[in-house]
Amino acid sequence: MHSVKSKIIDLARALTTGKRPVLIQGPTSSGKTSIVAYIARLTGHPFVRINNHEHTDIQEYIGSYAPDPETGRPCFKEGALVRALRQGAWVVLDELNLAPFDVLEALNQLLDDNRELLIPETQEVVKPHPDFVLFATQNPPGLYGGRKVLSRTFRNRFIELHFDDVPKDELEVILCQRCAIAPSHANKIVQVFAELQRRRQRDKIFEQKHSFVTLRDLFRWGGRGALGYQELAEDGYMLLAERSQGEEEKATVKQVLEDLVNVTINPDSLYQDVTLPKGFVATNACKRLFKLVSRCLQFHEPVLLVGDAGSGKTSVCEALSSFANQRLKSVNLHRNSEVGDLLGSQRPIRQRAEKIRNALEQLAQT
Repeated sequence: MHSVKSKIIDLARALTTGKRPVLIQGPTSSGKTSIVAYIARLTGHPFVRINNHEHTDIQEYIGSYAPDPETGRPCFKEGALVRALRQGAWVVLDELNLAPFDVLEALNQLLDDNRELLIPETQEVVKPHPDFVLFATQNPPGLYGGRKVLSRTFRNRFIELHFDDVPKDELEVILCQRCAIAPSHANKIVQVFAELQRRRQRDKIFEQKHSFVTLRDLFRWGGRGALGYQELAEDGYMLLAERSQGEEEKATVKQVLEDLVNVTINPDSLYQDVTLPKGFVATNACKRLFKLVSRCLQFHEPVLLVGDAGSGKTSVCEALSSFANQRLKSVNLHRNSEVGDLLGSQRPIRQRAEKIRNALEQLAQT
């Protein structure tokens, strides 16, 4: 495909200038990270991806002191960036303009001509491996919420590239090959995608160009494997319209689907074939929620339920997990939740010597 080849050539040319860092800007799902990973795989370079967000800590890059698993004594554990510097990996800093300013400031020393990184905790200066290359990606700050505008001085340290959206004809080919669907279905999906973008630009009813539908949504839509146009349109409605909280946006999606796919969608009849488990009142809202969540689970899609307290979000998950004979683990999150609540963390062991002695005695008896 021409656009993909063009992006690969542009990136390869940037790499021939030396080991200067490369900043790739473009809309979501335009291939910024995947093309870097593809070239790294072709050339045999290790590939490391670091995702940034507004709460990214510099310790994720450089490292921090942590207890040794065997001795329990504090020792320095190097971060992802330091390990990549020593290894000579290709590193992609995803969503760089979401990172806090202290992270950007720490990167400045690595972007200088001397290309070195100081570890404050150990005062060690790490020189990059000769094969090390730094990449960064970002979405345009004006079109995507939460993105800051990087300073001109900071951006001048990079070679900048811009990746455009995937052309519509190539997008059809990608959908056919990735989702194994008929070309006619891929054509309808892309037509709906283009029309929703056009209506946003004309009517300004959406918050941003891609807030309504992205390429990832198209891949989910195609991956549901509809058997006919009616099922294709209904899957599109459940994926695209039901995520909208405004009735105007839902009506827009319904109209576009009906016009382009040439079918009639009756939202009230979509959820009437649902059989609710015992203990649930068969209201239309409850049937709708069960159908939408069960369809996502059928195709292994992550689900984000948004609604008022008491609207049945947790109850639906409990009922579906019971129906599928799957164990459900519920974690209550709040504003003070930490990553350790989900992944785990180090905790001191009280009466450690006594517990070790008891464990050794039990081993000796077996």
